[in-house]
Amino acid sequence: MIPVDPFDRRARPDPYPVYQYMRTVEPIHKSPLGFWILTRYADCRQVLEDRRWSHDADRILEPARGPDEPTDPTVRLLRSSILFSDPPEHAKHLRPLEAVVRKAAKSTEQRATAVANDLVTLMREKGGRVDLIQDFSSPLAVVVICDLLGIPAADRLAVQRWGRELASGLDPMIRTAGVIRAGAASAALVEYLLDRIDSATLGSGALHDLATMPRKVRTWGLIADLAVLIATGLEATSAFIGNAALALVRHPDVRHELAGRPDRRPSAVEELLRFDSPVHLTARAATVDIDLDGHTVAAGEQVIVMLGAANRDPSRFHDPDRLDISRQDNQHLAFGHGAHGCFAAPLARLIGGQAVMTLAGLEMDLAGDPAWLESVTVRGLRQLPVTLRT
Repeated sequence: MIPVDPFDRRARPDPYPVYQYMRTVEPIHKSPLGFWILTRYADCRQVLEDRRWSHDADRILEPARGPDEPTDPTVRLLRSSILFSDPPEHAKHLRPLEAVVRKAAKSTEQRATAVANDLVTLMREKGGRVDLIQDFSSPLAVVVICDLLGIPAADRLAVQRWGRELASGLDPMIRTAGVIRAGAASAALVEYLLDRIDSATLGSGALHDLATMPRKVRTWGLIADLAVLIATGLEATSAFIGNAALALVRHPDVRHELAGRPDRRPSAVEELLRFDSPVHLTARAATVDIDLDGHTVAAGEQVIVMLGAANRDPSRFHDPDRLDISRQDNQHLAFGHGAHGCFAAPLARLIGGQAVMTLAGLEMDLAGDPAWLESVTVRGLRQLPVTLRT
């Protein structure tokens, strides 16, 4: 039994030494709570691409719920979504979402560029110390994603709050109060999305496109998919931008290199995603007894795939703790892998890529300690105080 806990809040600022210890001492670890924890790249990738491992809601979210017990409202919503459906049902959700993402990508970068530039102007007008989370990464993500969905500006903050609270319901360390908030957010977001879809003033955007295109998913499934897109898209995109900002602040040489070599944007985006991934874990449940490098995972047991640990595995990435924006062989797992790889990854790359290039052009220094979110699933910052230099 290893004497470390990767979910310990004391590891939030820097979980990577804990991950390295686990990879070295017990890379396939059986928790006293009954689930398995994987920290090696090869094991994580194997599980993600093997369809004997399920991400079905009943297996992952409420495996012990009896047939007569009530379903948590958040689980009821998520079980109908792409996030917690296995093939072949998963494909019914994926096709229309991929079509909408492809269409949205055509205008997303231009919008992200304009919003990022406006936010930098506002930060400069404030002068001196700013918070790159509250003043840049969070508003950039919410404005661009809400715009591409067709959500009115007046509704952005409410939608962002519901999405954040719903996303918190996916965290394995959530407490009772958080479960209640997530349930309330689920109900509010469902009501809002139903009203938007039924509204005669739906307008344009992904909401309109998904509501009007032919599809094999019923309205409830569509609502669930939109809720997942809002919750995970906003949180993961904001977290990626914030984590990238911290990395660039802490590595001014890399920031200056990127500013002088904009052609390295694609490899820089992938490296920043690998270096400090916005999503650090996902879960799978075994549908049959499965051998995992000599360990038998019984049918029904869950494994926690530590994406953040896999992305720093020295057996897969040379000098993994070094931020190298010229890294080429960079098949990281920041967006998962296999059937459940993130369908919105192209949008996150576009928005995050523009954010990274904007940040690379700023001269800035840390102005205090970064503050991290409590979540162990989404690795992101609450505060990133910096001083902008002219």
